[in-house]
Amino acid sequence: MIKKISIIILIVNLTFIFLYFFTKFILEIRENMEVNNYITETTVINNNKSDNEKPKKSNAKDINYTAILEIPTINLKRGVVDNTKNFASIKYAISVDNISKYPDTNGNFILYAHSGNSKIAFFKNLVKVNINDKVYIYYNGIKYEYEIFDKYDIEKTGKASVIITDKERYITLITCNQSHKGYQVVLVGKQINQMKY
Repeated sequence: MIKKISIIILIVNLTFIFLYFFTKFILEIRENMEVNNYITETTVINNNKSDNEKPKKSNAKDINYTAILEIPTINLKRGVVDNTKNFASIKYAISVDNISKYPDTNGNFILYAHSGNSKIAFFKNLVKVNINDKVYIYYNGIKYEYEIFDKYDIEKTGKASVIITDKERYITLITCNQSHKGYQVVLVGKQINQMKY
């Protein structure tokens, strides 16, 4: 009797584990499709659009990606979303800070996301990005290339000093540093190239 109960418990546990990983796998496929759809749609639209049109398409949870972030060294390619008064984008995607300037204008494109182990921990491996690593933003038919030149920790206070400029183009990536509790890791890069995609 105890052996049968043990087998039933084992089967139930294995079923839950399978369902967890299967769901995670399906969500990953869906996210990759959304990223690829954004890139495809903005490529097509960029070639046929007037200068006033801004493509922002996605079907996932009614989230409209404004751009795609790619960091090859940590195998990350995800959509980014504007944070608004009525939409806490960090709960669903990589979030664009309200004072950000998009890559097509001088200024600083500031992005933040969760780290850790949850399904929304898009920056869980951000601490592995190093000086001279490349970061890419896909935005309105242009792929912008940045090179990381600074990496440091700050105390987790909800505030960070960032570069404010109207002369050059930067990217700043911020998340909690899971290996340095109470701190956030900040990476800063400078735009070095852009090309059509």
